[in-house]
Amino acid sequence: MNRTEQINSLMDAVKHYQKTGQHKQVSIRYNPDSDSVRKILPEDMHISSEGKFYITGKDNRYNLKQYSSQFGQHVRAYRLDRLVVE
Repeated sequence: MNRTEQINSLMDAVKHYQKTGQHKQVSIRYNPDSDSVRKILPEDMHISSEGKFYITGKDNRYNLKQYSSQFGQHVRAYRLDRLVVE
């Protein structure tokens, strides 16, 4: 998947959430932890005062029922320029 496809999938998930209120999970590889795949539930897109684009949403690391009852979902922000594309 190239960078444009990755960003489009994130944008589609944000649009879906804003339209329906239901999350769509997206798998990303993020530069600081480039070896690990993260599963996120995007909710919105923001631009910082420095002009950096961010996708915000919930980290879906605890998506198994046994963990989600023990740990709350963590709200995260991911910079689009730090996404790793293979």
